[in-house]
Amino acid sequence: MTATQPTTSATDNGGVTPSPRLAEFQREVDDLKVSGGKANPERVWVILSGIGMVLGIVLALVGWLGTRGTESTLGIADYSAMGTLGLTLTVASAAVFAVMSLRRYFRYWLVRLIFEQRDQTDRVVGQR
Repeated sequence: MTATQPTTSATDNGGVTPSPRLAEFQREVDDLKVSGGKANPERVWVILSGIGMVLGIVLALVGWLGTRGTESTLGIADYSAMGTLGLTLTVASAAVFAVMSLRRYFRYWLVRLIFEQRDQTDRVVGQR
């Protein structure tokens, strides 16, 4: 890979405007007219999975502590079920957290790769 050129240039009034190539890329992305709902759905899932992991750990600990103080077989079964539910919730939430984190990371690199390929194509063709 080659080093990329700066994508912004300073204007006379001190503000920063995007380069013409970046403005064209943003315009093309806006023209896609993709109806994807919210702009950042991964963030919501990451927050929910974090809450699920904490809740699962708390349920597992309460289940484990409950079995230690109960002598009834039915009570131990109830606390064991609670502990199993907590562990399941923790594992499922961790999987959702990992998938959503990787999804966001890979989307960033895909957009970056497309942008750099277009930039290289423009340099090869000599339009810049």
